[in-house]
Order: sequence, then C-alpha cells, then structure tokens
Amino acid sequence: MRFICGISVTTICSRISAEISSGKCVPYYMSIKGDNVNARVGPGGNYKVRYIYMVRGLPVIVVAKYDTWYKVIDPDREECWIHKSMLSSRRCVIVTNTTGTRIHERSNDSSAVIAYAKKSVVMELVRIRGNWCEVNVTHAGNRVHGWVNRATVFGITDSEG
Repeated sequence: MRFICGISVTTICSRISAEISSGKCVPYYMSIKGDNVNARVGPGGNYKVRYIYMVRGLPVIVVAKYDTWYKVIDPDREECWIHKSMLSSRRCVIVTNTTGTRIHERSNDSSAVIAYAKKSVVMELVRIRGNWCEVNVTHAGNRVHGWVNRATVFGITDSEG
C-alpha cells in the first residue's frame, strides 16, 4: 500500500495525452475531497485498497465510471477507483515543474512575482486564460492569489482556456 503525503509528482505520460486527444474517453478533472481517501484496485468496497491519498485537493483525471465508483489517474500516472463521495468537483492544480513555479500578479511573464510555489504544492484553480491559470493557495495562514504558467502544473486539459 502506498501513502501519498509528500507526493512525488511526474509529468503526464504520453499515453494519457493520447487518450485525451484521440477521443477514446472523455476525461475531466476532479479533486480528492478529504485527507484520508482510499483508492481501490476495482470499483467497489470489496476490492483491495491500493493507495490512501492524504492530500486534500489533489487533482485527478476521471477516465471511467461504474455505478458510484470513478476510475481516476493521479499526477503520478497511477490508476485506481475512488467512490464518488470522496471526490470533489472543486478544481485544483498541483505544481509538477521540478523547479517549482512563480506566482505572478497578472497573467503575463513581465508582471510582478508575488510568491513562489515548490513542486507538489496544491492550489485552487480559479480560471484559465490562455497559457495562464489563476490560482489561490494558502500556506502558513497566508492566502496568495495570482497567476501561474499552465505548463508548470497538472490539473487542466490542453483544450481548456
């Protein structure tokens, strides 16, 4: 069993990108609702727990549904089944860029950098504008609102924005 706390995030694999662009499935993003969510090998409570997600807001791609169970792909490209009550429609992104990402005041590279987010930081997605994502993130009681380059995060499709 894998416990995902300080999650090691990798880039989306080419297979996922191919499925999205080919239209084989109609994926969309959701996020993990709680701090202790069981992910199973199959669509039901009788299936073995494969992972326990401990990151609230972690974005996942929903690729299939069976009754009240959703098959998802996480930022590490792992597939599992999660009960719908453990998923939220609240959109979030996670920093995947190995060097982190700058949070800008506005949606352009020349605007002021107001904060820096390290790899694996989860942020609430407000909206997408071209190559930029408007985000909110809270750290140590401080709330930051700004813009990050979409190439540095996982949680949005190429067709959004």
